[in-house]
Amino acid sequence: MRSVLTGTGTAPSLIAPKNVAELRKQAETERLLGVLLIPVSTVIIAMGLGVVFLAVRAERRASQLKSDFIANVSHELKTPLSLIRMFGELIATGKHKGEASAREYGGIITRESDRLAHLIDNVLDFARLERGKASYNFAEGRLDEVVERALDVCRYRIDKERMKLRTDIEASLPSVRMDEDAMTLVLLNLVDNAVKYAGEGGEVAVRLARAPGGIALAVRDRGPGISAVDQQRIFERFYRAKNARMRNVRGSGIGLSLVKHIAEAHGGRVELESAPGQGATFTVFVPAAPLVTPGPEERAAS
Repeated sequence: MRSVLTGTGTAPSLIAPKNVAELRKQAETERLLGVLLIPVSTVIIAMGLGVVFLAVRAERRASQLKSDFIANVSHELKTPLSLIRMFGELIATGKHKGEASAREYGGIITRESDRLAHLIDNVLDFARLERGKASYNFAEGRLDEVVERALDVCRYRIDKERMKLRTDIEASLPSVRMDEDAMTLVLLNLVDNAVKYAGEGGEVAVRLARAPGGIALAVRDRGPGISAVDQQRIFERFYRAKNARMRNVRGSGIGLSLVKHIAEAHGGRVELESAPGQGATFTVFVPAAPLVTPGPEERAAS
């Protein structure tokens, strides 16, 4: 009799060749991914460091610009205040040479007070822009009348600087929708900028004329002009042209940025034409007020 032995264990499982190939392929793929991840990770880290570096540099630049702005504004405030106090004390103590001198001192006080008020208006308007709370009271009006009133404010300073003011205001201009105070500030800033750079004995020309779709307000000076590099950034907040820094021309660096913002808020724009040695012309375009078509009731009443 043959005995039959039955085993209780199972035979070792064998891996099919197909499964072995798949495992090898998977291992090779993982190895390639691991190799590729190293340069990709390096690039991502480098890009991150680059972004951080640019952000830090931008923050440092903004901080420096703000510091320069504070220093410039402080200097701008100190100068007229010192003159107002000095000539005010001379008048108050009677230390002047008669009535003519008193009138002259009073004129200086008036001029410096206007200059101080103009600077404060600039700073306050700029602060509202920074907080996003700038608002304008738009109403239909005549820009030529606003310009003429603003020029009356400018003439005293222009005369004192021994400069010439040429005006050319076209007749019968269309009405525009505007904030009169804001448009006054536009002209004051442009004229102030022209006076600073035109130099003693120079000329400032103001022209108001029709333009396609509206009115163009242009202020031109015959100063040293603005380089192509500075023209690209001249409307940035706090920015001051290299020529201004070299000549130590006073300024806060916010006047032209306000002009740009006001022009765009009115649906217009500001443009600059300049070349070194040929002066500069800033032109603000303001669209004309839309024509109002009378309704049926208004037509029937007429």
